[in-house]
Amino acid sequence: MSRTVATVWHASLATLAAILYFLFVLPRWWELTGFSPHTLGTVMRVLLGVLIGAMALPVAAVLKQARKPEFGTPQLALTLLTGSIVAHAVAAVLIAGTAVSEIWLSLDDAGTWLFGIYGAAAAIALLGIGAFYLAFVAEMPPPPPKPIKPKAEKQRKRRRDKKADAEAAEDSDTDEDTGDDETADAETPDEAGDETADAETPEDESAGEEAPETAAATTDKPRPSGKRRAKKDN
Repeated sequence: MSRTVATVWHASLATLAAILYFLFVLPRWWELTGFSPHTLGTVMRVLLGVLIGAMALPVAAVLKQARKPEFGTPQLALTLLTGSIVAHAVAAVLIAGTAVSEIWLSLDDAGTWLFGIYGAAAAIALLGIGAFYLAFVAEMPPPPPKPIKPKAEKQRKRRRDKKADAEAAEDSDTDEDTGDDETADAETPDEAGDETADAETPEDESAGEEAPETAAATTDKPRPSGKRRAKKDN
């Protein structure tokens, strides 16, 4: 059985089961208002259980085909198909068994419990239907990997360029600092020579000043007079 035939079969049975559930299970207005007999309602509820059980047949056919190794069906899809079969079977048993139990049970006494079981059976059937269609999604191949965005490479290049510019700026700053230090070192000997020249000039000036003073002192000494010379001669 092909996948398309199984899907159409299952969808048709699900639509018919939904109509019967609304008319004869919940809320069953025609039966509660006396428009249809209770016996007809019971028969239709049992038929609904059988119909929901029959919905598991196309699911089983798809599962049998999907288990073949040449298809390579993922384990998740197989698990969903198996769960769908179990859910359909449980819902069918609950609806059919509750419908038969209504023959001996009164709605006035156990109506709340009966309607609760019908609601739970409907929820389980919906889970089985959903699992069957989700199995198709699980069988799809994964999407191809996305190509690597070139923006990341551009950003990395920009960061590298920024780092290179920052390093170049730091190198230029260090070169300028070393140049300033060399010029400062070159200027210091000139300043030292100027200081020594300045220190030598006062000494020369003091020596020049002392020479005239000594000459003046020698000139100021009194010369021996002629009388003293005569006395010495006598």
